[in-house]
Parts: sequence; C-alpha cells; structure tokens
Amino acid sequence: MTVAVYHAEKNMIFRSEEQKRDQIQSWNRPDRSFFAAGACHILAAAFLEAYSHSGFQAFQIVPKPGFRGTHVFVSNGNRIFDYHGFSEHDRYIIHYFAKIRRFFPPWDGDVIRLDCSPTDFFFCQKYNHRLPEQYLHDPRPRAQAYLTRFSSP
Repeated sequence: MTVAVYHAEKNMIFRSEEQKRDQIQSWNRPDRSFFAAGACHILAAAFLEAYSHSGFQAFQIVPKPGFRGTHVFVSNGNRIFDYHGFSEHDRYIIHYFAKIRRFFPPWDGDVIRLDCSPTDFFFCQKYNHRLPEQYLHDPRPRAQAYLTRFSSP
C-alpha cells in the first residue's frame, strides 16, 4: 500500500491514485485532510450555500498540463476561505504557488473564477472531482459541520 505524503509544516497532502480510489480510507481521514485534498470543492460549495449573500465566489487553481495541485476555494477578492479558514487573498495565492514549487520546482498554474457550482456535474467531470453522491457517504453535512469551526464572513 502506498502511503500519502503529508508535510504538516507545509500543509500539503499528496495522495496516490490507489489512495484516491480507496473510499473508506478517504472518508476516514481527519476533516482537515479530507477538505485539503479530495473534497475542497465540497467545502467551497457548502460555504457558498451557507453564505450565499457574502460576496464570495468559487475559484480553482488549475495546474499546467503534467502537474498536480488543483485546489478549489472561495474568495471575495480580498479574503479567501478553504480548509485553513480565512486568509488574505493575494498572500494566499503567492504562498500556495511558492509552497507547491518546493515539491515541483517548475510547477505553474492559473487561478480561474468558476461560473458554476464546484459540485456541478460538468465541472466535476472536467476537473476529475467527485460528485457528492460519489463519496462513501454524503460529504455535504460534514462540510457544513466543518464550517461551524470558523467565524462567518
């Protein structure tokens, strides 16, 4: 069995393809790991549903071809929210790119604003994200509960 590489000091989690396929192992990870790698889009959708009038929108970091490191978060242009909680938008993006380049020095990617829900069928299909019904259990209540750990926007 391949073990995920977790760098706590860098908050990066890289799972093998085998681990991604293992629904039981995936579901049983701690919430922070679950929403950092594999269900970030579910957390973003829960945030948008809970705070629909907050001015936040969904964004995705899309790696250039041949790289990994896709991540979905929400932002109002000044602040972002993801599994970390709230961060200053520009500082977060700079930090994310620098952090992933420690592992993959030539890494590059784009930040795109989503014009659909992060749990939309076509979005999930295009970017290889699971739909909520493709998880071992419904991840939406778990995401809603995770949101309660943070202050509202």
